[in-house]
Amino acid sequence: MPLSKLARAGVAGRLAVTSALRSISPRKRSADEEWKARGEAFFAACAHLKGLPLKLAQMLSQEEEWLPDEFRRELSKSCYQSAPMNKALVRRAIKAGLRSEPEELFREFSETPFAAASLGQVHRAVTREGRVLALKLQYPGIARTVRNDLAIVAGFASALPWLKEVQGAWTEVADRMVEELSYLEEARWTGWFRERLGIPNVTVPEVFPEFGGETILATEFMEGRHLEEWLADGPSQSDRDALAALLWKIYLRSVYELGAVNADPNPGNFLIRNHAEGGGPSVAMLDFGCVKTVPQGFTANLRKMFAHHANGSAWKSSSLVEEYARLGIMTISDPRQDFSALEARLRSMGEWVVRPYLGGPFDFGAAGDYFRRCRTEAWELFRSIKGASFSPDFVFLDRARYGLYRTFQRLEARVDMANPWEGIP
Repeated sequence: MPLSKLARAGVAGRLAVTSALRSISPRKRSADEEWKARGEAFFAACAHLKGLPLKLAQMLSQEEEWLPDEFRRELSKSCYQSAPMNKALVRRAIKAGLRSEPEELFREFSETPFAAASLGQVHRAVTREGRVLALKLQYPGIARTVRNDLAIVAGFASALPWLKEVQGAWTEVADRMVEELSYLEEARWTGWFRERLGIPNVTVPEVFPEFGGETILATEFMEGRHLEEWLADGPSQSDRDALAALLWKIYLRSVYELGAVNADPNPGNFLIRNHAEGGGPSVAMLDFGCVKTVPQGFTANLRKMFAHHANGSAWKSSSLVEEYARLGIMTISDPRQDFSALEARLRSMGEWVVRPYLGGPFDFGAAGDYFRRCRTEAWELFRSIKGASFSPDFVFLDRARYGLYRTFQRLEARVDMANPWEGIP
């Protein structure tokens, strides 16, 4: 894995050159073959770089209307796969983190990872007492690469004219990325959610702190299948709907009751398990590296925002910009600006937000137009924000919700979105 800014930029440069050469190759390929080859090359580069590029691949893999299926399917590997460390590095990482060789610590230890992601890879281990563990090892040097990548992005962004409007959001993203580097923090959050989530048919693994540290996380090994594996078996519509309803319940309880939400919507972060009592699937939640804490006052105002937009007429005679500012959802930095364009975009975006709540269960499998409109609405809203900015608390809440909606779309699920927290009938 390249560590320096120059070396990482070199990988991106080679990808660009390879793509350019392929485009002028005399060999004729079908469009599907071409997009598959591009996806393979893009995923290979991201898997080599790990960190932020691999997270980018994970997010892009969910964009069904924007990216060709062949390209997106290659990127979906990023949710479960990455180029593994060699076995010598694995042993060195354990020795550095736990001060002992794996044979001294475990009855069994597999040097081959069974899962890998943007910051680390996961190995199976068995304790002397027979407990089966998932041992996540952070890639050596990944902390340096993340900080380098953040610095590169910040350098590009510093020249943009709208930096002032997005500075708070960018700071929020950078802070959460740095927090993810601490497996001690992830262990704390895993234990926290295990104690508090309390939703039937949802399991959070036990943490084993004696085998963990800043760069190693040891949790109970969880059986189950990833989303794509589960879908390959052709689950029924009722099972797909039940799974979506369970994931929606996790999100709502996390945000509105616990005040902390797993803000990484990567579908590789949960496993689908055997049918629970009552017929539906159950899930095991795996990754709590990116957790967003939500201030209680903010969630209260968020509920008011949903209710007002659902009402439809509540804010017709008042300024949404001013109401958002009063609720702490938006900050006005330059009151001299003309906010008429922003006002129109806020009203239009509000209609888009509440659409899945109205008219009974929302069919996410038939909602391609809904996601296409999302890009249009988000871009137009972004263009109109001058002299104001949204609360940084929105960044990861929106990321979690949007990623969850994309999972619902992949499930082709019909979801009853009505809930007691958001005040929408």
